Amino acid sequence: MSYQIAYDTARAPPRGAALVAFMEDFYRTSDTESLHEKYVQSFTEDATLIMGPKEAKGASEILPLRHGLWTHVAARQHTPTRIFFSGDDEIMLYGGVNYRLKANPDNEVYVPWAGRVVFAPQKEGEGVKMQFYQVYLDTAAQSGKK
Repeated sequence: MSYQIAYDTARAPPRGAALVAFMEDFYRTSDTESLHEKYVQSFTEDATLIMGPKEAKGASEILPLRHGLWTHVAARQHTPTRIFFSGDDEIMLYGGVNYRLKANPDNEVYVPWAGRVVFAPQKEGEGVKMQFYQVYLDTAAQSGKK
């Protein structure tokens, strides 16, 4: 599955291509259950992650939230579609995610989502990291009971 995300290069900030590449890798990581630590390393130590009604602040809260995201999920596949830039360090994006739930692994559930990311300012010798990430999605659709 390709994680290529479309964006308008003419409206991208100088590090736009790096931010898009980071997000493409982030969704690859997000879809791999065993990569909990790599997922958490995508954030600054004091980052805020809001996933629907769930909120975590800092790496010590993001890790258990990440584990919880896999409690009822057998597999997931994100399909990020497009990124829109807002200045040098902020994006909005949208896409969807297909879930196979452990309770019914033969049934796949599709959930559209949108997200807002604020990246930490670039520091010399450091990679891209998120300091804020909020995902907007229908949590009822996640359960497959819609």
